[in-house]
Amino acid sequence: MNAFTTIPAASGTKLALAYPFRFAATEDFSDYRRDETGVPTVYYAHLQRWVYNPITISQFGLHQLFRFDREGDVRAALQAQTMADWLAENQEEWRPGIGAWVFRFDLLFYGPRQPWISALAQGQAISLLLRAAQLANTAKYEEACRRAVRAFHHSVAEGGVVQHFPDGSPVFEEYPTVEPSLVLNGHLFAMLGLHDYAEYFGDPAAAALFAQCLAGLKANLARYDTGYWNHYDLHRSARLTSADYVRIHVQLLNILAGLSGEAFLAETAQRWQGYLDSPWCRARFWAGKVVEKVRLRLNNYLPPPRALRQPE
Repeated sequence: MNAFTTIPAASGTKLALAYPFRFAATEDFSDYRRDETGVPTVYYAHLQRWVYNPITISQFGLHQLFRFDREGDVRAALQAQTMADWLAENQEEWRPGIGAWVFRFDLLFYGPRQPWISALAQGQAISLLLRAAQLANTAKYEEACRRAVRAFHHSVAEGGVVQHFPDGSPVFEEYPTVEPSLVLNGHLFAMLGLHDYAEYFGDPAAAALFAQCLAGLKANLARYDTGYWNHYDLHRSARLTSADYVRIHVQLLNILAGLSGEAFLAETAQRWQGYLDSPWCRARFWAGKVVEKVRLRLNNYLPPPRALRQPE
């Protein structure tokens, strides 16, 4: 069997090779330095070095699978398999039974100190590995996913990625810190990974948790809505998100609406797209960002400006 022969999923349910989120709308992957195998690295100014980021690696792999599915480019499939191999080989046992991709650097804004894990990384890695498992005759991708999904069943305090909305509904934390941040796009991407896992393996526990997350979104999605724009998260810094992230939110909500049949997700996406299309909303956003930057600086949320260029 060659590397690109589609094999049945473990449950008999095959995922579409093309991941539903279109990274090409927000990312062209041109700002990354590739290692000798083609795996991208990310430059972090506060570290002054290039770092492997499992989120970027997963997104690049998913983008390449989309290209392979739509264009039949075998080179894209090879690149996707290289990304999946990196993920399988670099997963660590984070807590007993929990496999994770561990970040070994501090973050300036949210403050997680190394080492830490991310629901966004867990979810997108699962989405790539399960699709790669349908192309390669190897069990290691599925095994990595079985270990990775366990983080979605444990709280942040227990070494997992689960926090909660004020009403107790589960949220998957992109940045699992003591003080909840509840980043919206990270939670939504993680939900896609959980849904992929539930579909691929026919896993009732994953399906039940996905349903809980849908109910939680229905009860709490309005918390991110300012009436003219979105919040990026529910951190006490109360930041307005960028227009690019509003577009990401809209795309993710529409995807989840299609998967779940929940009309409120599509209705919210339509309303938020209306904010992007409204000159009045955009003007209010820009005015709000000016005030926000001053407020965050006064409250010591932002580091002082630095002139650090990305090296050539």
